[in-house]
Amino acid sequence: MYLAIDGGGTKTEYLLLDEDFRMLERYFGGCVNHDFLADGWEGTKRELQRGTKAVLDRQHLEISDIKNVAAGLSGVDNGKDQEQMDKIFREIGFERFLVCNDGFLAVWAECPGGVGVAYNCGTAVCCAGVDQAGGMEKTAGFDEWSGDAGGGNWIVQNVFRLVYRSAILDRKETAFTAAYKKRFGLKTEEDILNSWNMLKDPVTYPECSRDAIGLFFEQLEEGEEGAELLARQMIHCAVRNIRAVMQRLTFSEEPVSVILTGSIHTKAANQVYLERLERRMREEIRVPFTLDLASKPPVEGAVRRLKQEGR
Repeated sequence: MYLAIDGGGTKTEYLLLDEDFRMLERYFGGCVNHDFLADGWEGTKRELQRGTKAVLDRQHLEISDIKNVAAGLSGVDNGKDQEQMDKIFREIGFERFLVCNDGFLAVWAECPGGVGVAYNCGTAVCCAGVDQAGGMEKTAGFDEWSGDAGGGNWIVQNVFRLVYRSAILDRKETAFTAAYKKRFGLKTEEDILNSWNMLKDPVTYPECSRDAIGLFFEQLEEGEEGAELLARQMIHCAVRNIRAVMQRLTFSEEPVSVILTGSIHTKAANQVYLERLERRMREEIRVPFTLDLASKPPVEGAVRRLKQEGR
């Protein structure tokens, strides 16, 4: 049996595969990113154990029945993270496994031959690439520390920041502020301040985060000044990271496949934003490339990697 895992900052997908790599069971568990869990790495280990046990129990299997695991996990951002995650997998009981950042899953799932670059904007931001020689490089993933801009958390925080600065600090009614108040049914400054409690708790109030993100893209389509400012920051971050990963790898064939993945790109973003992003990429990235939106679940990349490694 084989196990493919896509672990994110919100949910984790587990696929149990038979000897011919056909799916036997699928299970969705919680966040496994140590940065988002109150008890850090202990929480990561607990969630991985819980999810693994749940998917194995359905087939009355044990850890020892798993021949190989391929896991792409949010929060594996540097060498220390990699060491800790490898240690956790050994402690859980896996003998053979490949663990990497979840950004690589989209490359293996979407790019021809598993070669290319994937720029992810989901809960957070990540850029990962794989070249023909198997070289793997990753940038972003450290939030404010690496200047990431464009993940869901970042958008929600900056939507509130725009409204706070105009409505509370400047006491100025902008188009963005008016739209924000209308979207959330707010009337007073106190209402605006109270809305922060819901936005900073996306687990309890997921619809509020979705509304804030949707509001941003709507206002961008309207040409609102604040939304324009945020979009420029997001696009600047995207181009710099994609270009950096391309420069760190050696692609022997062109054009290079570039995939935009994550819920911000594939679900939330409108055509206005995506067209601006592509135009800026064409202007600043000199290496020929193709650009596509992800169409497959990232866990498919883990499945393909297991198939490549074979039995």
